[in-house]
Amino acid sequence: MAAFSAHGAAATVLNDQNDMLILDVEWPLEDRTVNLKVGFSPLHPFFPPTVTAPDINLARHRNPFDGGLCLLVPGAGHWNSKQRVAELIHEQLVKIFDVNRLREEEKWDEAAAVEEQAPDPLANYYFNEAEDHSTVYFARPAVPAQSCGPAEFFINPRAANGSTSAFEAMLRRTKPASGHWLAPLFEPKGWAGNWKQSEGRWVRLKQPMPKDAAGLLAAAEAVIAQQVTANKLLRPLQERGNRDLRITVIIFDDEIAYGPDGTGDGWLFLVERWQGKGAKGHSVALVRSYEVSEEIFARLPVAAALRNKKVLLIGAGAVGSFVAAELVRAGIGELTIVDPDRVEPGNSVRWLLGRIAWGLPKVLALSNFLMTNYPFARVVAWGTRLGEGTTDVDVARSVSPTPVSELRRLIDEADLVVDASASIDCQAAMAHECRRIGTPLVVGYATEGLHGGVVVRLRPGAPACWVCLNEHWSDGGIKVPPRDPSATVIPIGCNSPTFTGGSFDLQEVSMEVVRSAIGLLAPDEYDAGDWDWSALALVRDGRRTLPQWDCGTLAPHPKCSGCGSK
Repeated sequence: MAAFSAHGAAATVLNDQNDMLILDVEWPLEDRTVNLKVGFSPLHPFFPPTVTAPDINLARHRNPFDGGLCLLVPGAGHWNSKQRVAELIHEQLVKIFDVNRLREEEKWDEAAAVEEQAPDPLANYYFNEAEDHSTVYFARPAVPAQSCGPAEFFINPRAANGSTSAFEAMLRRTKPASGHWLAPLFEPKGWAGNWKQSEGRWVRLKQPMPKDAAGLLAAAEAVIAQQVTANKLLRPLQERGNRDLRITVIIFDDEIAYGPDGTGDGWLFLVERWQGKGAKGHSVALVRSYEVSEEIFARLPVAAALRNKKVLLIGAGAVGSFVAAELVRAGIGELTIVDPDRVEPGNSVRWLLGRIAWGLPKVLALSNFLMTNYPFARVVAWGTRLGEGTTDVDVARSVSPTPVSELRRLIDEADLVVDASASIDCQAAMAHECRRIGTPLVVGYATEGLHGGVVVRLRPGAPACWVCLNEHWSDGGIKVPPRDPSATVIPIGCNSPTFTGGSFDLQEVSMEVVRSAIGLLAPDEYDAGDWDWSALALVRDGRRTLPQWDCGTLAPHPKCSGCGSK
């Protein structure tokens, strides 16, 4: 309070209950006084205050809904917990007014020197008024040079019973009232769900705009009514039709980039619902919208180099399931998963998915999950048991294509193979085939008891091979990572032992497998390092330790004839 007085501001307490201190402040600013409402954080001074200016109107750095002032860049850590709130206002309030004045005078360089150079789109402020469970995706389609027109959507219910009370929608395109429209459709492939086509409409409004959904809808209806008077072809835009849901797109001039030429189309989406007859059965709400395009990978620059890459993953278990998810999340264009097993309840302690996948083939559950949640990747499920023989002559003679030719085709088409099978037989076979075909291979697995793990990277044309590594392990040339052969368990109903441990340790291995894979696929964007083998230790001298990796290059072993080292 003394700090406010020191700056000539009159501060009155409006509330001091429930850990919520709110002040009413008359702040002197040049030749006038500005009324401020100052809300201290319940965790003051660790969090910044909320300051609103309800009686002033600024084009920037002020929330148009609640008058909140952007005194600090959100989330940037600029708040100094030792600073008085009055000092913060003293420093920043003048800057806010100066920036707005400079922008009005088109002095962009001077304004840029004072403020953060980021856009301040109005559309974002409407999101606070949007409903919680529905979403619209769009790709900024071309909009006809008119005031309104029809729009095409795909809608997928989010409710379990198929109701569209909660939904996700995809804006396919906006169209003119008549004539041909050659703008491309937004119709991404591979999006899982029960998508059904729905007709909506778009309307262009001018600022200032209403601040709630009902006001926006009324303004849109007024524009449509005016256009229908001149063009009867637009009359269907006023009709509800035989449906219980309609989406209206509001398009307006908005700031989408920083600078004098940063204005473009802002997008808002309204949903109307009808439940029964009469006005009481009609509701309107704002729906959050998100632009969906390759820009979805902007937070991960290496993804651009992975979009056209294909990976063959052998094994979708405790290591492989997490490898699959991270590769797809990183932007891999295509992933083929090979595994013959099914998900069991006991797998859940160290597998990616839980109850929804119990009893399903691992490759099916995993591919469906990944394609549903990461639709920019193509995921192929191959539920084959590699290396399985048969004594049935008819089966052997009827197999087409042959197992070996099909496996070799997959390896040849892949840019990288990952073996997460934890099978000695499979590792040896995949190392042999990848070396013969010339496809890089990453092998990753955990040791017994989850005391450690191994990640190996075998590049085409390398002087040493998988057999060399095993020979080095055998004669002690390369130290074997720690293991506990006694740490196994045979669950009830199972006829083979399995190692104990959870995914919180296993993921040390799976994450390095993913990093190694990305480094081999995109070496110019992600450093692959210069090692061939790496060994993880989670236990040293019988005690849990922080994850420690040893690594090195692989030299040919004199006992190995498989790689031509002799």
